[in-house]
Amino acid sequence: EAKDSKKMFDGEERGKVQIYTGCGKGKSTAAFGLAMRAAGCGGRVFIIQFQKGLRCGEHESAEKLGIELAQCPKGRGSGPCASPCPLLAAARGILERGDADLLILDEIMAAMRYGCVAREEALSLLDARGEKTELVLTGRGAPAELIERADLVTEMKKIKHYYDDGLPARRGIEY
Repeated sequence: EAKDSKKMFDGEERGKVQIYTGCGKGKSTAAFGLAMRAAGCGGRVFIIQFQKGLRCGEHESAEKLGIELAQCPKGRGSGPCASPCPLLAAARGILERGDADLLILDEIMAAMRYGCVAREEALSLLDARGEKTELVLTGRGAPAELIERADLVTEMKKIKHYYDDGLPARRGIEY
């Protein structure tokens, strides 16, 4: 049985802008699931993680699938490390060169909240995107301007979570 050799965005398909936001679990998980799907279809996938510095299970999987991944050197809750943010500059370069079929900017909303990325800088990435690049932005508190410009917005809403009962994050499930 021959494997389908069709690449991402054959023909007239255009990349879209997706946002995964909200206070529930699953924003990064959904983005990584999309990365796996895109890589499996032969897509060039890059993931840039803002506000995350811990190496987790998803990094091991990404390497096995040929997904390139960059992380914030300072990690969660940190303020700006440099201006402009080096991860933002990397994202802009990937978009302007058309190096990715899928670019995920994981926790870019947190980077905005902590002053690492200005709202205008995040909005300008949408303009830098080539028409064949799918762009995914994740994080709580997506600004209205980004939501308005996105093609797809999903809000994760917590109904119930075991964290509330004191269960800490678990390896292989939350990280």
